[in-house]
Amino acid sequence: MKLKKELCDKFPAVLRKKLLCGELELPDAAKFSYEPIYAYRVVEREKDDCREIDRDDFRSYYELGKAPKKPRGAGDITKNPNFYGVSLFSDRQSVEQQMKFPRPAKKMAVGYVTQEGGPQETNKKTKHVCWWLFEDADVTGFCLEE
Repeated sequence: MKLKKELCDKFPAVLRKKLLCGELELPDAAKFSYEPIYAYRVVEREKDDCREIDRDDFRSYYELGKAPKKPRGAGDITKNPNFYGVSLFSDRQSVEQQMKFPRPAKKMAVGYVTQEGGPQETNKKTKHVCWWLFEDADVTGFCLEE
């Protein structure tokens, strides 16, 4: 999906640049207008770390300098728009299975994926939500779940 410059300008610099030069496009299924989605995200925290959720808890694989697990022959991951999005799930059981919960250095954050924060694409089968956050996205509505 080709985006207008004023929309591209809302994304963090790296994603903005790739979208503007045509090196990357969001999938056609990405939605910019949608109802809030109650979602679960796994965040890295030590057992006694209960500080509030912030933007650092919502960094993409690219921002973390990590590569997600991918099937052999999947090609260059930097050409996949999901590499620049944030991974959440709309179903608690799905995220617990995917992330092999419980895990000592991980905690569950819950809150709403909103269109004000950026576009999203939801896979109805896996309940996975890829959320491409705008540079100024507010994630303080998310909180740690006990």
